[in-house]
Formats: sequence, structure tokens, C-alpha cells
Amino acid sequence: MMAESLDPDAVEASCLAHDLGHPPFGHIAEEVLDASAREHVGKAGGFEGNAQSFRIVTRLAQRASGSGLNLTRQTLDGLLKYPWRWRFEDPLHKHKRERKWGYYLEDEKAFDFAREFYEPESDDVLPELGLEAHIMEWADDLTYAVHDVDDFFRAGLIPLHRLAAEDDDEVKRLSKLMEAAKDASPKAWPGWSVQELLDAVRSVAEDWGPTGAYLSTMDLRRDMRRFGSELITRYFGGFMLENADAGKVRVKIDDTILREVEALKMLVHVYVIRRPGLAVVQHGQKRVVADLFDFYFKASGTDPGKGADRRIFPPGARELLDAGSDEAAPRARIVTDLIAGLTETAALELHQRLVGGWTAPTLDAMADRA
Repeated sequence: MMAESLDPDAVEASCLAHDLGHPPFGHIAEEVLDASAREHVGKAGGFEGNAQSFRIVTRLAQRASGSGLNLTRQTLDGLLKYPWRWRFEDPLHKHKRERKWGYYLEDEKAFDFAREFYEPESDDVLPELGLEAHIMEWADDLTYAVHDVDDFFRAGLIPLHRLAAEDDDEVKRLSKLMEAAKDASPKAWPGWSVQELLDAVRSVAEDWGPTGAYLSTMDLRRDMRRFGSELITRYFGGFMLENADAGKVRVKIDDTILREVEALKMLVHVYVIRRPGLAVVQHGQKRVVADLFDFYFKASGTDPGKGADRRIFPPGARELLDAGSDEAAPRARIVTDLIAGLTETAALELHQRLVGGWTAPTLDAMADRA
């Protein structure tokens, strides 16, 4: 890492801000917005939640003296979990830069400011993460791993109490679920085999897991409090900062700890995110986001005969459209900014209004709700 010192306030700010760019419906909407926008923005990169977070704090957020939050280099660098731009057919690391990136091309000036003391980007070398970004990423991963497993076990979606015994049928089922997930997204699969992740799950379940299905009894509530507390403590302990060459500080994470965290994250992925019953809901969410992009992109144009009608935009977005270029790329970016900033409820209500599925009193319909 380039930093030789660590600022706790910068780390905290980076952790708090890193998910600001997540759109409604999470990764489902990310995929749809990326595919929709990429048809118009070309090499700038379609849509990515991390790049959107960086865009919010450097451009979209408004303060008294102008746009952006005027954050320090250290804080901005801490946001850059993926400190590179989008690359088409990236040859490095399982096409990593094609799947995940940290900034859009139009936000390059802010990125260059944040990364001034690093080596410039290149096509054949993956840029290194800053120290703050490493800490932010680890905090995000272990929180996701521990608390999401806890939540979904309590909800009855992850049978954690059955994953300690190798001969339990649920472990065999989990193995098949992991194999299916690996086949579905081989580029996104972590650097361990299915068996290694299964072994890590069994180890965690045996040493810290609950003894039975969650029934909200006092004993099981205590079990889960202990589960979360002891694992968070364990994973904090596996994370270290060490001095390296030239006096730089580097992050070191114990390999066993890293594997356990990835294994817990995989439980959420296979039991919840890839759950068959969720597929119907996800298809509906994709349709909502795709429709919203289509509606607003057509409306952002200048030809009424092709659906242009900028009145449906809130005033801020309308102002940007009227002041900017009529080219497709900037209009597509304004549309993605708009949709990414919606809550799930707002996205659903807006979609209903646009397709004529919403009945509102006259005064409500006349009100400017931007």
C-alpha cells in the first residue's frame, strides 16, 4: 500500500460511504443498469455500484460551495475497492476489471486526484489497493459474512445447525448447491475448491454454530449472540498490519480466516441469493429497472416523436439534461444516476405511475414530487 500512516477518520468515512452507490434491488439492478447503459456510454463503463459510490461523493452530492463532498485523498482512496476503470475483455484475474471497477471515465479527474501518489493505470497490471481500502473491504466482508448468516439462519433460510456433521444430508445438498453456483459464475468463484469451502463451513458450524433450528428461545438467542461476537473477534484477530519494504505498511490476513469468511459469504449466496423462490421476484425487479431505464432514456431525448418528454424528470436531472449535450452517453449517465438514487419502494411506485398502474387524486398528480 502507498500509505505509510493510517487515519482512523478516513477509514471510518470510507466504510460509511462505500455502499452509497448501490441501486434499488441491489446486484440485480446493477446488472440491468450496466447492460442498459453500456449500449450508450461505450468505454466509460455502464454501471457499477462501487463506481457510483465514488461518483456520488465526488460529483453528485451537493454542498454550499458546489458539487462533491471535497473529501481528502486518503478518504477517496479508501472508497476504491477496485482502483481501476472498466476494461472490455480484460485479460487479467478472471476478467476482473470487466466485472468490477471503481470509477467511470467521466470521473477520471477525481480518480487521478485520489490516486496521485500511485503508479498510473496500465492494461497489463492490476493496480494495488490503498491501505484504507483494504481495511474497508475486510470490514465489509466480515460484516456481510457473519451478520447475514446470522440473520438468514434466524429467518430459517440457512440451516446452520445442520452443517457441522459431514454425514448430514444437508452438507451433501450444500455441496451440490456450491457446485451449481461455481458452474453458473466461474469467473466470480473465490480461489478455493468446493471441498475447501465446505470444510471451512463445517469447522465454523461445529465450533461456534447453534445446536438447533432457531426458535427464538433464550438459549438460542444467546447462542447466536455468541456466534456473532466470537466470530467477529476471531476475524478481527486474523487481520494484521505489518511493516514491509521501504517502511510501507501492508495488510496481512490469515489464510484460514480468509477462507472461513469466503465460505460464510457463499452460504448467503447459495441459500439466499440463488434461492429458486427468489427467482420470480428477481425477474420482476429486473423488469422494473429495465423499464425505468427505457422510459427515462427515451424521455431524455429532444424528439417528442421518439418519446422525448423531459417533464417526467425531477428538476435537478432536467436541469442537467437541458444544460448538457444531447449525445446518448451523457443522457444515459443522468438516467442511471436517477434510477440508482431511488429506494426500492420509490422505484416500484414510479414504475406503476409510468405504466398507468397508479391512481392518484388530482392534486397529488399535479404536485411536483421531485
